[in-house]
Amino acid sequence: MTEILFDLSGKIDQQKIEALSLLKKVADSLSIPFFVVGASARDFILEYCYNIRSPRMTQDIDLGVEVAGWDDLNKLSESLLSTGRFFASRERHRFQFGSVLIDIIPFGPIEDERGRISWPPEHEIVMSIGGFSEAFKNSVTLRLSSSPELKIKVPTLPGLALMKIISWKDKYPERRKDAEDLLFVMQNYEEAGNFIRLYDHEQDLLKEENFEVQPACIRLLGRDMAVIADPDTLGTVRAILDEETTEHSRYRLVTDMVRSTPDSNDRFEKVVLQVAKLRQGFNEVHC
Repeated sequence: MTEILFDLSGKIDQQKIEALSLLKKVADSLSIPFFVVGASARDFILEYCYNIRSPRMTQDIDLGVEVAGWDDLNKLSESLLSTGRFFASRERHRFQFGSVLIDIIPFGPIEDERGRISWPPEHEIVMSIGGFSEAFKNSVTLRLSSSPELKIKVPTLPGLALMKIISWKDKYPERRKDAEDLLFVMQNYEEAGNFIRLYDHEQDLLKEENFEVQPACIRLLGRDMAVIADPDTLGTVRAILDEETTEHSRYRLVTDMVRSTPDSNDRFEKVVLQVAKLRQGFNEVHC
């Protein structure tokens, strides 16, 4: 029996429920596993599970679908269009369901040896999907609706953080929102079920941080990210965090994290220290 981490029945927009219900029916018929990723996963976890208001809500849905190859993805796309409820867009990975935009990102055996995908036939669209497999493997199940019954997998916050930092780096400077979302996860990790965990099971870490909960929880997030990462992802994320926190860093990640805030200059140094805590925690595992 699948364990339901949270029951969010009645909290999710009905059109999203309809879109995900039909999509799940189609994907299940083709034996294609998927999970909700991106900003929708952020909202489901932080906004609806822990009542932590997101700085910007999204009406779009991003999905990671585990497929062996492009033929499987094409079958999924064709089956969605055949329902008459999903419509294609100019972008090959995007579908419209009413007012909801749905982006479908394949991962798994379809990836190349560098953890990337390139969309045929032109192969002009190239994406890094590092962290997807680990995030899916460690995902949790949410009940989004009890009538109709709808259970959907989403990444944990450490899994989401892995995907966000890799996506930011891969598409820099186009993915500033990934940096903002990563900071939001970092700064709210204590309120997302980890405050009690810190006091019950991580008191040594808390003592090292002079009982300052937020830096301790950011280090804990870094550790949690490293625990689920495979060796390639470990190397990728470690390199990003090293590059973004060293003495001679250009601090591009921190700049993108604080760019949209009116007091960005005041926040900059604080966020530099927070990213350094994330790096510290990440490097404390598998060293």
